[in-house]
Amino acid sequence: MEWHNYVVPILFLSVFIYGFVKQVQQSVLLYKTGSPNNPFNKRLLLGNHLYSFSFGGFVTLLILNGFFYLGVLPQTEQIGNTVSLVSFLFLLLMFISKFAIIPKDQFHYPIRNRR
Repeated sequence: MEWHNYVVPILFLSVFIYGFVKQVQQSVLLYKTGSPNNPFNKRLLLGNHLYSFSFGGFVTLLILNGFFYLGVLPQTEQIGNTVSLVSFLFLLLMFISKFAIIPKDQFHYPIRNRR
């Protein structure tokens, strides 16, 4: 039953990595299809790029925490506190970009990945 201690964090990390890849794909799609002359599109692009950056930082620190948890890297109190604080700041940036910067009017510019 010791393998449960490793499977759950790996599944948790894989879900966040999948979400990060999808967010980057959405940002690239918006960059390719939107014109930067429209102020609505500028705000949408800025919000999505900031969200992608902060999501990437959060996932990176989550992977670092996973290495600490698995014992790959030695953890000190200072490193643990710093990683936790910076993770919280990236989460705060994610919420700010998602709810304050990205416009709420999605009917003006629907985001769909058509194939």
